[in-house]
Amino acid sequence: MPSLDTISEKLSGVVRDVMTVKVHTATVGTHVKIVAGLMARHGLRRIIIVDEKKRVIGVVSQRDVVRSMMKPEEPDELPREIQHLITRERPVTVSPDVPLAKAALVLATNKIGCLPVVGLRQELRGVLSTSDLIHHLAEVQEGEVENSFRMYSPMNEAKVKIPAYIRKVNGDLVIPMNNIKNRKARLDRVVLGYDPPSSRILVKFVRGTVEDAIATKIADSNLVIPAHGFVRHFDLIGKSSAFDVVDHNESKFLVLSPRQSGDNQAPGPGST
Repeated sequence: MPSLDTISEKLSGVVRDVMTVKVHTATVGTHVKIVAGLMARHGLRRIIIVDEKKRVIGVVSQRDVVRSMMKPEEPDELPREIQHLITRERPVTVSPDVPLAKAALVLATNKIGCLPVVGLRQELRGVLSTSDLIHHLAEVQEGEVENSFRMYSPMNEAKVKIPAYIRKVNGDLVIPMNNIKNRKARLDRVVLGYDPPSSRILVKFVRGTVEDAIATKIADSNLVIPAHGFVRHFDLIGKSSAFDVVDHNESKFLVLSPRQSGDNQAPGPGST
C-alpha cells in the first residue's frame, strides 16, 4: 500500500482545488427507477444520496441500481427507494480543506470510486472522484505544454493581430464537436491561451473555480465559447479564419492552428 509521503510527491493542494462542484444527487425516498433514468441520461457511474437538507446519506453505484432493477417487484412489496441500496452504514466523506494526498489515500484504502465533499453539517459541497485525481495528475505533467502559451488574463498587455476562427457578429469561438475525441470530457468551462510565435490558440478545459474560466455551451453540434474578452484582449474583433484542431490527452485541451489561406474553408451557418 503506498504511503502518504509517496502520494504527497505527486499530489499537492487540497480537495477543494480538484473536486467537482456540480454533482448529480438523488433525494431519500426517490424510486430506484427514477434514479436509473437519471444515471442513464447523464452516464453516471454512481450517485450521491442526500436528505431534504442536502446532507449526505450515502453513495449508490451503477451496479447496485442494475441489480435492483433486475429483480422483479412483488405486488405486496414496498416501493424500492434509492436509500435502501446504500451498502455502508456511514458514508465515507471528506472536507474541502483536507490535503489532496490524504484524500487519495482514503479512496485507495477504502477501494471506492468517489468521496462526497461535505461541510460542517455533512451538507454536500462537491465530490472528489478517482477521475478527478487522474485529471489533476495529467495537468501536472502537461505543464511544459501549457507554459508555451500566454494564458488569457485581462491584466496582461497584448496586441496581436492574427486571425482565429471567430464569429464576426459576436466574437464567439466555434469548435465543431467532431474535433473532440472524448465525448464524456468536461466541456463546460475553458481558459484560453495564445502563443504569438505560432499563432496558435490553446483551449484548456477547467473547473468552474479556476480564475478567468469562461462558460461554454453546445449548439448545433458545435462547442461555442463566448470569447468576447479574449477577442478584445488580443485585438481580434471583426476577424474570422478557419483553423485546424488538435485534441490532446483525451480532450483535456485543444490546440487551434490557423490554416493557410488556400486551405481555409467557408465558415458554417451563422458564423459571419
